[in-house]
Amino acid sequence: MVGSGYRPSETKLHMVTEMTEKVFIGSNDMATFKCPECMRTKTASVSRFRNIRKAVHVKCKCPCGHTYSALLERRKHIRKDTHFAGIFIHENGVDRGTMDILDLSRSGLKIKTNFKTDVKVGDKMKLEFILDDKQHSKVSKEVIVRSINGLYLGTEFVSLEHYDKLGSYLLFDFG
Repeated sequence: MVGSGYRPSETKLHMVTEMTEKVFIGSNDMATFKCPECMRTKTASVSRFRNIRKAVHVKCKCPCGHTYSALLERRKHIRKDTHFAGIFIHENGVDRGTMDILDLSRSGLKIKTNFKTDVKVGDKMKLEFILDDKQHSKVSKEVIVRSINGLYLGTEFVSLEHYDKLGSYLLFDFG
């Protein structure tokens, strides 16, 4: 794929006409591309995209002849799309309500609250939610709000040590 005649090239998002594959960049600036047609994989250096600050979409052509788009994912931890129901309680004790957890990683999660809150970036919140594991485990976590976009909040766990059901979920059920 990338290398040996297989070169990703930058494309613009509006040029992407099919589903875009997410490709996680490792700490060594290597990424593993997987053809959605034949499932062939190829690991290649993507270091030339390291200093680009916006989303990088690459167009990939597999030796099988299939062409597909990939989004280079720079996050420290892989993020999984989820749909967990739960509740949030703001540190002020006034703002509280139901929420949906839309995605999850080892370092944080993205939530959608059921109403506009007075929460500010830097505030702490307590979240309680149910995992989609076999036991439907209940998790209680404290987070810091890192970004706000309307009803959507990007949060970071106060502690990255997960010695609870979330820890085993991240190790075994996170795929």
